[in-house]
Amino acid sequence: VSGGMPMSVYVVIDPGHGGKDPGASAHGLAEKDVVLQISKKMNDYFGEYKGVTVSLTRWDDRYLDLNERADFANARNCDLFLSIHINSASSSQAEGFETYIHPDAASKTKNYQNQLHSAITNYLSKYQIKDRGKKQANFAVLRNTKMPAILIENLFITNERENQLLKDGKFIDGLAQSIVEGVARIYGLEKKKTEPKPMYRITVNGKVVCDTAYESKITEAVLEAVRKGADEIQLNKLT
Repeated sequence: VSGGMPMSVYVVIDPGHGGKDPGASAHGLAEKDVVLQISKKMNDYFGEYKGVTVSLTRWDDRYLDLNERADFANARNCDLFLSIHINSASSSQAEGFETYIHPDAASKTKNYQNQLHSAITNYLSKYQIKDRGKKQANFAVLRNTKMPAILIENLFITNERENQLLKDGKFIDGLAQSIVEGVARIYGLEKKKTEPKPMYRITVNGKVVCDTAYESKITEAVLEAVRKGADEIQLNKLT
């Protein structure tokens, strides 16, 4: 419900491959490892938003068949299923990013794909990554899931430049964040308010010196009291 604020949103993230199935591999990288890294980062970023529940189909290096992945999402009756993959090709020149939905997907899923694709390509454009477009395919995880489902092919592991990006923690972090921002846009999610830092009162020889939330200020005040030979220094957390 774009623009509206639902009570809650349940997202299942599906890191592709795993265990005995490494997925695509090239230049020292295996797809199963990179997609798990992206998925865990996505989980972290979803934690910054109100009203979001997230499950991963796998948290570690284990094998799940395609039916198990769809069953996992269906059993939880989630709102959105995101399957995370890295592309590969026989040609090392193949490059870029693309998303997939099922050919029979409802218009709502097409709308979701548009918004998600836009958010990710906006990030990838900073790295001059080619947009291969919004596509459709009869993939099992798209066919067998009962909710809007999108499969994301994040660059080509077989392309040397893109492979280097997939080895870069900063790039992966930004990619995960852009996917989450796309989902936030779809559902109109609000970020949680950051909790204010707790306040502390510093008392020296029975006299209040200051109330502060800053560690540097606390350190400064305590060191100053020590230099002046204070007999008693108290640090109390203010409720």
